[in-house]
Amino acid sequence: MNNDYSHLIIGYLQGTLSTEEMVAFRTWVNAGPDHKKLFFEVKAVYDACLSENRAIDINGSWLRLLKKKQQSKRYFTLLKRAGSYAATILLAIGITSLLFIWIPDRTETIASRYIGGDGLEADVVILPDGTQVSLGSKTTFYYESGYGKSQRKVFLEGEAYFEVAANKKKPFIVQLNGQAIEVLGTKFNVMAYPTDSLFTTTLLEGSIRISGDNLSRSVVLKPNQQFILNRNNLAAKVHQVDVSQFISWTSGYYYFPEQRLESILHRLSHVYGVTFAVHSEKLNNTVFTGTFYRGQSIKDIMEIIHLSVPIKYIIDEQHVSIYD
Repeated sequence: MNNDYSHLIIGYLQGTLSTEEMVAFRTWVNAGPDHKKLFFEVKAVYDACLSENRAIDINGSWLRLLKKKQQSKRYFTLLKRAGSYAATILLAIGITSLLFIWIPDRTETIASRYIGGDGLEADVVILPDGTQVSLGSKTTFYYESGYGKSQRKVFLEGEAYFEVAANKKKPFIVQLNGQAIEVLGTKFNVMAYPTDSLFTTTLLEGSIRISGDNLSRSVVLKPNQQFILNRNNLAAKVHQVDVSQFISWTSGYYYFPEQRLESILHRLSHVYGVTFAVHSEKLNNTVFTGTFYRGQSIKDIMEIIHLSVPIKYIIDEQHVSIYD
């Protein structure tokens, strides 16, 4: 990225851009997902500095951030190297709230129950066989005391990304509400919140078989395929996708390439635990491409949407109303 854009980002954050500069900034930030992602990162550092009431040279901080961004592939590496003010971000908003409940009563079938928290990155659970499970926000996940004896069965309400340890003799099964996913060794993502009408399964590696009460026959997925089941009308479909877009949430980023605003807000409602009310069917159907970072507030999210789609919004605690 050319350093000429640094003054536009800083000027936007400080509210000092002229009309012409504002047009240039909007053009740049909407030019691609990498630009929005970088804007989020700069804003996170900027906001953290302001919240700490630290007198900083924001231009100098920007140049240091840019230099280290060019040397880093991951956001957390960037923060760790950005200095003491960046460490403040990790302490302030990077604390996970993963809950772990151990039930020692042998008469109880549930061995361990986990609830996904609101940390910047996904909470990761490692099962006894080495399987890794990344839990999405407000996700409930558990397995029973007999896990690994004859089969490996887990239960999910919410979203999770699985990296399953291979074991041909003991199939791995994810039990959802009325649906089951069976695998031998694979990587896949499942989104199945109890309140959602759509259950979505995306396969990265290996092979999985999906069966359920609402399916006339089981469905076998291949890598880079996604299965969507509409629980309202029982319609099911399989299509090719860019799987990287469906696991980016594990590192705190949510990519939405050319999706309807209604779909994006539905996704974000789970991430932030808020409800959205869009008072315009036209806005609901507006196609939007955006990149959001988990560390940003709802106000930040609305601001980024506003950069691409002219909207008005009112935030009332955990409810957001959006208008033309």
